[in-house]
Amino acid sequence: MKKFAIILAVLAGWLCSGIASAQAPDTLFISTTQVAHLRFASELKYVNLGNKAIVAKIVDGSKDYVAVKAREPFDICTSMSCLESTGIMHTFLVAYREHPSRLDIDTRGTAASPEAPAPGEAASPFSFSSPSYADGGPSASSPIEFESLVSMKPELFHLGTSGYGIDILCENIFYKDDVLFLLISLKNGSAVSYALSDPRFSVESKRRTKRGLQYEKAIFPKQAYGLGVVQPDATGKMVFTFDKVSLTRGQVFRIYFYERGGARNFVLMLGMNDVNKAKRLN
Repeated sequence: MKKFAIILAVLAGWLCSGIASAQAPDTLFISTTQVAHLRFASELKYVNLGNKAIVAKIVDGSKDYVAVKAREPFDICTSMSCLESTGIMHTFLVAYREHPSRLDIDTRGTAASPEAPAPGEAASPFSFSSPSYADGGPSASSPIEFESLVSMKPELFHLGTSGYGIDILCENIFYKDDVLFLLISLKNGSAVSYALSDPRFSVESKRRTKRGLQYEKAIFPKQAYGLGVVQPDATGKMVFTFDKVSLTRGQVFRIYFYERGGARNFVLMLGMNDVNKAKRLN
């Protein structure tokens, strides 16, 4: 019996080690400086943390998201359990890593990884996907084609972020029939393809405190087009639509971009005037 307990302890330590991370898909790596977000298929009714070194919060305005980070570095293997309203229980092994490779985890099912082009086949600059957010496709009141949107000339040049050879720019913001359109480009100047995961959108307080954000509300797009893979030396275009968004003084609209299977993550910030005073199309 004692020997069996020792074996279990060794196995638990092995699963939480960095060597075993590729073999333990249910291991959640968190840090003190970055927030990981988990998405579930239904509203969460219960979240339990195995250790006080972890802090978690169900995202306001979106009961199917939970945000997780570490209070302080820890060297133990612990756990986190989440119960959905449907009765499904999720349990994750939790380990500390200063720079987690993934900050967005979708428990509803993992999309297939982007495939490389076959030998001799020309890779398109951007692999377009169908709308990532199910809302019945483009609304009848806003019959604007994706091709016409991405062909629009950039009108904004001050809203962007860059790093790792990647440049992300919000080229256009406008309203049509109280639907907010964001047109975003991603230029890949690196030598490695950039695979986009679903971005996260949030209205937040502009200033951050040591305890985090004073205000945070998740925003979900009606449609999302253009998510896919941007090849090296190519530029991809993305379009996101939202129900009307209005910011108050001290609030900003932040977009969190995550690399699928990588750590090249970015944050794009839109100010109050950028959103509230966006032009309107007839």
